[in-house]
Amino acid sequence: MRRKRIIRNTALVTAGALVVLGGSVWLYGMNDRELGRACGGMLPVDDVRAVLGDDRLDVESRSGDGIDTCEVSASTDGGGSTKVSIVDTTWIGVYSRLSVSFAGVPANDMLPVPIGNGWLGLFAADTAPINDGEATTTLLLTCGEGSSKTSAGKPVKGLAVTVETELDTTLDNPANRPAHIRIATGTAAKAAKAYGCVTHLGQRRVRTVGLPVTEEEFEPLSGASGTCLGIRPTSDVTTAWETARDRAPLEKCRLGDDGVGNHRYSLVAYFGAYAAQLKAGYKEELRYTSDPTPADAPKGRLPGDGSYWGSAACPADAERAVFIVSRTRDTDGQRATEAEREYARTALRTFAERSSKAHGCLAPTTP
Repeated sequence: MRRKRIIRNTALVTAGALVVLGGSVWLYGMNDRELGRACGGMLPVDDVRAVLGDDRLDVESRSGDGIDTCEVSASTDGGGSTKVSIVDTTWIGVYSRLSVSFAGVPANDMLPVPIGNGWLGLFAADTAPINDGEATTTLLLTCGEGSSKTSAGKPVKGLAVTVETELDTTLDNPANRPAHIRIATGTAAKAAKAYGCVTHLGQRRVRTVGLPVTEEEFEPLSGASGTCLGIRPTSDVTTAWETARDRAPLEKCRLGDDGVGNHRYSLVAYFGAYAAQLKAGYKEELRYTSDPTPADAPKGRLPGDGSYWGSAACPADAERAVFIVSRTRDTDGQRATEAEREYARTALRTFAERSSKAHGCLAPTTP
C-alpha cells in the first residue's frame, strides 16, 4: 500500500508539473508570437530573447509612412528594453513627416564608432561616463539590382535599422557591447528578406566593437591615424578628436588646440541614408532661399563663417556622399581670416579624398 501511494503521489506531482509547464509554455509562446508580429514581423525573436531574457516582455508596435517601429521591455526590473525602427530609405525626403532616428545624430560629446564586421553601421552612446548601459546602433543596407518594389512601384533603394538598447550592464566592459548590436543584425537580416532587398549582410554575430570616443581622448594631430589622418597641423591646430575609419555611414573629425572641447574645425562625412536625411533637412530648412545647399549642388559655401561642403558619387550607393567642414566660432566672435578659410577648404579636401576612397566612391568635388 505504501509503495502504491508513493507511486500515485509521484504521478500526481508529475501531472501537476506538466500542467504548470504547459501553462508556462503557452504563455511564453503567446508572448513570442507577439514578438514575432512586432515591427511588421521583422523582429528576430531569438535574438531579443538572448538579450532581454526569458521573462514576459511588453511589446508595442507601429507601422506606416515608410517606417516600422516597435518597443520591447522586460516586465521585471533590470531586464532591459529595446526600441527598434526599420526605415525604407526610399521615402526619406519624400514624406516630410517621416521622422528617422540614427546613431550619432544629433551630435553630442561622444563620437560614435564604426561597427565593422562587414556592416555599414555605427555604435553610439549619448553621454559620458558610459556606464549606464544605454547605446544606439544603426545599420544601413543598400538594395541592389533585382530588389523588390515598394507599394508605389518604386524600387526599394535601401533600409536603415536603428536599435536603441538599455541594459543593466556597462559599456566599458567590451564583453557587454556586442549584446547591444545583436538585435540590430538579426533585424537587418529579416528586414532584407521581408523587403526583397538584394544586399550584402555583414557577419551575423558581431563579437567585438569599439567604445564610443569621449572628448578627453584627443591626441596630437600629427599622430592621427583614423578619420583625421592626413590633415596637416598648424600653430593653432594641433590636436585631433577622431575615430577609426571602417565603412561608417557617418565619419567625424574635430580639430583644435590643446584642451578638452577646444575645437576650431569640425569635419563630417555623410553616406547613404545619413546623406539623404541631411539633404532633406536642408530642403526643409532653406526651402525659401535661392542659395545652393548640399541638397542641390555638388559643392559650395554654407551659412556660417568658414563653412563649406563637397560631395562625391558612390557607385555602390544611389545617394551622393556629402562632406562638410565647419569653423567653430571664437568666443570673441571674431570673423575668420582668409588664411583660416583656406585651411578649412584644404582640410575638407584631404578629409573628403580619404573618406571617399575608403568607401569606394569617386574623387570628391570640393570648393
